Amino acid sequence: MPTSLQEEMGTLRVEPKLARTLSGIADAVVVISDILRGQGVEESHSTNTFGDQQLNIDVESDEVVFNHLRSCGMVKSASSEEQTECQDLGGHGYSVAFDPLDGSSIVGANFAVGSIFGIWPGDELIGRRGNEQAAAVYAVYGPRTVLVVAWPHKGEGGSQWQLQRDNISIKDKAVFAPANLRATAENEEYQQLVQYWMSHKYTLRYSGGMVPDIHHILTKGGGVFANPVSESAPAKLRLLYEAAPLALVVEAAGGLAECATGSILDMTIASTDIRTMVSLGSKSEVMRSRPALKWQQ
Repeated sequence: MPTSLQEEMGTLRVEPKLARTLSGIADAVVVISDILRGQGVEESHSTNTFGDQQLNIDVESDEVVFNHLRSCGMVKSASSEEQTECQDLGGHGYSVAFDPLDGSSIVGANFAVGSIFGIWPGDELIGRRGNEQAAAVYAVYGPRTVLVVAWPHKGEGGSQWQLQRDNISIKDKAVFAPANLRATAENEEYQQLVQYWMSHKYTLRYSGGMVPDIHHILTKGGGVFANPVSESAPAKLRLLYEAAPLALVVEAAGGLAECATGSILDMTIASTDIRTMVSLGSKSEVMRSRPALKWQQ
């Protein structure tokens, strides 16, 4: 019989403050799912801290998450890709970094999108590393809304509120999701990597949304999401809000998550705007991606 998220956390003896934080995130995901299904997509005529144009659903989703993190009482500080300055939420136990709506630019095409959450113990986010996370979470908003929770060295996957799959494991699989393909014009190693995948008849599964593409790797048991860079196509993925949390999910499921210098989880989060190239997924394919990640002008 499927078990609830709360029952599963009880079985795993998740620390109570962390459990309440995760429950707050799960409740926020419910509201965001309803927003996406009930509203049109419009420009908000505003920009986030990084100068990115915001949609109405970006702004509303961001507010929903902050409100639920504040209400759970276990979060001291939080920072989002929409509001990067750490906000004091008055709780005690954890700090949370999140992207409330990753891939909002493809919502208009009715593609799947997601939310990403990284949870660190203590009061600070800056100066931390991904391997210090207490847990990482992502949600996928597609035909169903699915919540995936990861703890270090464990892979736990569940649909929203009812556990559907546990002990998710990433093995070798000939599936590739090549992001930032414009970089192949200058990054010869990336061009050769893509040609290798195509010539060896790998299956292409790329949606334009990082969360659903990573989720495909987990649900199918393997594959690789690669996002190398070049001079004219630089890194866009932010370490704090996207790369570090998803790296924990992938490595907890037995995969690898690397950047140019090694494990993404070993990178120090020196600021909210640190960006990185990534390769996440099956160990063999991430290792195959290493030359493309080490591109130099």
